[in-house]
Amino acid sequence: MINALVYELRRIRSVRATWIVSALYLASVVAFGALPLYLGSHEVGSAFIQSWKGLYNTPANFFSVVLLSVIAAQSFGHEYRYGTIRLTLSEFPKRERVLIAKTLVLAVYVVVMHFVAWSALGLVGKFAPSGSLNAGAEGFTFNGGAPADLWKVLVYGLAYCLIAFSVAAITRNLALGIVIPLVFASVLEGLINGISTLVHDRLRWLVDILPISNGQSWLSASKELPHAGLVFSIWVVGLLMIATFMFARRDA
Repeated sequence: MINALVYELRRIRSVRATWIVSALYLASVVAFGALPLYLGSHEVGSAFIQSWKGLYNTPANFFSVVLLSVIAAQSFGHEYRYGTIRLTLSEFPKRERVLIAKTLVLAVYVVVMHFVAWSALGLVGKFAPSGSLNAGAEGFTFNGGAPADLWKVLVYGLAYCLIAFSVAAITRNLALGIVIPLVFASVLEGLINGISTLVHDRLRWLVDILPISNGQSWLSASKELPHAGLVFSIWVVGLLMIATFMFARRDA
């Protein structure tokens, strides 16, 4: 198992895109965190006065999470794209070890990137203009709603990455691992919600089980989807189980 972990760690470090996307992710988090502090209204009572908690929620903005999911999709997508999966399975014939190693390395990567992002945001907050950051303010997030606890920010980012990870493993396609969750979140779920409204909420049951909407609702503690955390968890675990089954059964 240790050898499989080392192998996967070397793979993720040796891919140039890992470093490029990681840098873009950190740049996006810093930019989204800094813009409200430097360009927002700093008047007393303004709804745009940020709090430290709101600032540290910045890694959960959807643009940055999608960037992070690129690395998740690469875990399988990169190997299938360049045919290195055959070499990996030749070195480690027990496929469950390959899957566990990829999942663990991805989880560690996501955790490390969140802590690095929070450290960068700490520096942003330290040098923020006077009055732009108030520990007593409620603060705001780019996803809407009140700022969430930091453990939820981390879990949300990891869960979204596991969805991209699973889709790439199921489809054996790097691009689809990134695009399918993105299209669901930005297009399909909004379209389904709109159609449900037009037909007088007859499709409300479908709206209530959409994956990304439930994930964001859980993150923001919205009461519109009361079982958001459970539904989001079922999607993540279900896709991971399907990916596990298909990876174990299909030829390389």
